[in-house]
Amino acid sequence: MECLKLHTVKRKRIDGMKIKEFVENCNESTLYLLDVDSHRGHEMNFKVYRSLSGIYEMWIDAAPRRSEDIMDILVIGGEYAVINDLYLYPLVLEDTLKMSDSVIYKSYNLKRIEKFTGMGGEKVLTSLRLAPSVFAPKIYVLRGGEVCPWRN
Repeated sequence: MECLKLHTVKRKRIDGMKIKEFVENCNESTLYLLDVDSHRGHEMNFKVYRSLSGIYEMWIDAAPRRSEDIMDILVIGGEYAVINDLYLYPLVLEDTLKMSDSVIYKSYNLKRIEKFTGMGGEKVLTSLRLAPSVFAPKIYVLRGGEVCPWRN
């Protein structure tokens, strides 16, 4: 896997463009979508995800807060739901891992990452500084506006 460019979703736009304009200009096959609205406590931009589904594979980082939110992301076409350690309680995380392994755990806290991998979680997104200390089958790092695989 190559690095994925981070695309922001805000007010039904992607990187400030309307969906049609974005699709016309984007040659990528896989997108990392950071839903700014959802991270700020607003509704997820399901219209955007639905419009892109079938055109792109999507890693959707929309700050899901419940197992149902994660399943909604996956059902609408997300290849992976990126879950943030700030929003999910351990019991929700455990339930989520029982339902699907199509989640990526985004955390900058080694103890929380260890708890996630101890529950069977396999994919972690963390910082370049923390990555060498993480023991997970698949580790990704955010670097310069891109999500890249960590090379052990």
